[in-house]
Amino acid sequence: MKKQNEVVIFEKFRIKPSQKEKKEIDALKMEFKETPIKTTGAMLFLAVATPFAGEGTKFYKETASQLVTIFKSSIRDAAISDVGQSIRKKNKKAYQYNEEEIKKLILKQESRIKKKGRIGIMKKLVTVLGLGYLPFL
Repeated sequence: MKKQNEVVIFEKFRIKPSQKEKKEIDALKMEFKETPIKTTGAMLFLAVATPFAGEGTKFYKETASQLVTIFKSSIRDAAISDVGQSIRKKNKKAYQYNEEEIKKLILKQESRIKKKGRIGIMKKLVTVLGLGYLPFL
């Protein structure tokens, strides 16, 4: 059993954006740090308005795939972090697990994060719609 650092082991499972996506993600992060409300409003406006314009459809197709990559990457990173934490809680090391076991743990945690997010969105939506008095929510 080869002893590897946890960072090296988990790096294999991360979703890596392309160079172009990475540049645009970094630019978007900087813009969001400077003016979060304005950036969010502009992105919402572009998401609604651009599909109807001629050149906008090209922009919309590229931006949508980049946003999907950003979300998938952030969910995967959170799942990796959670799995690493749970492994440390068991007083074990990541190199004690084989690659397949780690992959299963990460995918399971990823699905939990997605489910938790969907439930959170549904609760917020139901509250906004005024159905928050229902006993199951």
